[in-house]
Amino acid sequence: MASILVVEDDSDLRYLYGTVLERRGHQVAVASNTGEAIQVLNDQTVDLMILDISMPDGPGTKLITFAQNDKRLEHIQIVVISANDRWEDHVRSFGIEHFMVKPITNTRLAALVEQMLKS
Repeated sequence: MASILVVEDDSDLRYLYGTVLERRGHQVAVASNTGEAIQVLNDQTVDLMILDISMPDGPGTKLITFAQNDKRLEHIQIVVISANDRWEDHVRSFGIEHFMVKPITNTRLAALVEQMLKS
């Protein structure tokens, strides 16, 4: 069982992603913006973060940088999600390997998470 942080401003998607991952036995924390996500990252142990790149209080890249610059957090694997594929090259410049374009099926999300946790 892994600890996963879902950072998504859309409440329906946040609920959906969380439910899919909880049903697969993972512990899930959720955040609706980058500020909440930073609080979770400071308070809890997280193995993997699913991150919507477009957040209401700033770009999701802020969280990527936050995690990469903190020794306690640099181990966190990150999946970036966006409704727009134009973000992919920018996100990859941060060293992020996993980028998904919405809409995302439950099966596809779960399979990617499981693959990442095995590596």
